Amino acid sequence: MLILSIGVTSMMVAMTRCLAVVRTARNREVARGLIRRVDIEHPIESVDMAELSESGDFEDVDGYVWMRDILMVDEEERPGLFFVTTRIQWSERGRDAFEEITTYKYAPDAESISKEF
Repeated sequence: MLILSIGVTSMMVAMTRCLAVVRTARNREVARGLIRRVDIEHPIESVDMAELSESGDFEDVDGYVWMRDILMVDEEERPGLFFVTTRIQWSERGRDAFEEITTYKYAPDAESISKEF
């Protein structure tokens, strides 16, 4: 009886850990999709470069928020080249979790580039 109870307990612990891994993988996949969505819904071409940071949330996805930092790489030599860091943040098992991606984006038609001074 003791062996059976230890075996069942071990299996329950292992199953709980497996389910946690699946839940984490699902949350990260949702976050990757939301990163793509931020790029589509808030293109860098329409960003006011006076504000190099922006953030928001998703109306149809609860618990996820996004933040994006934009840096001009070299305004004189390479106008339109930006260093963009996008982060999706959510709460997972009582702790904050996030997925972050950093990319170079070329947007020669961005408002900050095409404005005449």
